[in-house]
Amino acid sequence: MSAIAPKNTPRCAHCGIVLSAPEWSESVGENETTYLWRCTVCGHEFETKSNFVEKEPLEAELAEEFLPDLVIE
Repeated sequence: MSAIAPKNTPRCAHCGIVLSAPEWSESVGENETTYLWRCTVCGHEFETKSNFVEKEPLEAELAEEFLPDLVIE
């Protein structure tokens, strides 16, 4: 279970309140997470999914991040 909410938190479809954190989350694949939301005002429940695709960093980006004093331009 994760305590980190997705980037764009949804609004309740019934009462319109912005939800701050999911009730529950589960990783369902290498890059996909399902979130269960429960409105604290009206109790409405629904699910959302997020896909995360991370790009591979370039060698120059890694060198700059981990060896900033050794990079010569």
